[in-house]
Amino acid sequence: MEKEKLYEFLDIESPVDFEYFENIAALLECDEDISYDDMFELISQVDTETLIMLIDNYFEEISDYIPGESAEFYTLMEQIRLSLTGLARSSDEENVMANLVEEIDRFRRWYSSESKVICTPIGSAYEEEQTLRDALYMSRLEKIDGDRYSYDFSQCIDYPLDEYIMSFADVAAAAEEPDDAE
Repeated sequence: MEKEKLYEFLDIESPVDFEYFENIAALLECDEDISYDDMFELISQVDTETLIMLIDNYFEEISDYIPGESAEFYTLMEQIRLSLTGLARSSDEENVMANLVEEIDRFRRWYSSESKVICTPIGSAYEEEQTLRDALYMSRLEKIDGDRYSYDFSQCIDYPLDEYIMSFADVAAAAEEPDDAE
């Protein structure tokens, strides 16, 4: 996807406009190829605090739709969130910014096109394979249309998390977040 088309897809004119939940959702849910250079240019020009907030908000939103019996998968998604926000907090260093862009892109590809979740309508033996993105959409729709599914996230659990060592400041910031929400 060319940079102009990417910005149009994200509904922005420049990286400075990347400041809304809809922008991060569109980026992470995009299943088209995005060049590393275009992704780097975009992410590196977004305000760091805004990027951290957007990542947190996005993961908070999708975590609401992870079925309760999927505790191991929920924990994985929380680890991915902490990894991405931790990298974003340290992204003023160019090599960390490069790692952040690679991790966002790797998550995006996995989440929107490479992951496999087995979805089975309750009371049926029929199984359908969905991407994680689409399985979580189905979980959202359950509350609206009433169709209930069983979700098997076992093929998603092996998401490779790069070793990211959180600094004490990252741990302290993560510990303060629930207090800020009150």
